[in-house]
Amino acid sequence: MTTGEKIRYYRNLRGMSQETLGELSGIHYATIKKYELGIRNPKPEQLLKISNALGISINVFLDLDISTVSDVLSLLFKMDDEIDMNISADKKEDGAYIPSSVRISFDNKELNKRLCKYLETKELLNTALEKYQSGSIDEKQKKELEDLEKTIDEIKQSLIDSNLVIRKGTSGITVKIPQI
Repeated sequence: MTTGEKIRYYRNLRGMSQETLGELSGIHYATIKKYELGIRNPKPEQLLKISNALGISINVFLDLDISTVSDVLSLLFKMDDEIDMNISADKKEDGAYIPSSVRISFDNKELNKRLCKYLETKELLNTALEKYQSGSIDEKQKKELEDLEKTIDEIKQSLIDSNLVIRKGTSGITVKIPQI
C-alpha cells in the first residue's frame, strides 16, 4: 500500500470523511485528498499529525528497509528496551547458547493474539502459493492468488490497528482516538 492508500484505509476504518481528518489533523481536506490520490506525498510532520488524528502509530506509514543484521538487531534491542519482550535460547551442556533455538516472546496477551492471527494468515498464503507452484497457473487462479494477497495485506493492516500501549511499566492503557 502507498502512503496515500494507508491514509484512506485508516480514515475509512475510522468512519471519517476527508474533511473530518483535515480538521483533526490541522491539514486542509484538499491536501488530505491529494495525499490519498498520490498527487502529493506528506512530509514527516504532516504524517505525524495524520497518524495522531487517526489514533495510530506513525510507524504504520514508514516503509523501513530492513536488510542487514544491524537493522534487525537495532529494532530488537529497541523493542527489548521499551516493551516486555523475552529473548531466550536453549543452552548446550557447556553453557553456550544454541543459535538455532533462539525464541522471542511477549508478555502482552493482545499482542500475542494478533501475532497468532498473523501466523494463521501467513500459513494460508503459503498453502495457496504451494498449491499454485505445484503446476501451471491459469488466469483465474492467478486472479484468485492476487485477491488472496490483497486480503492478507488488509488483514495485516487491521492487525496493526491497535492503540493499546504496551510500554514497560504500563498496563491496560489505551490511547483514545480523537472524535469531533
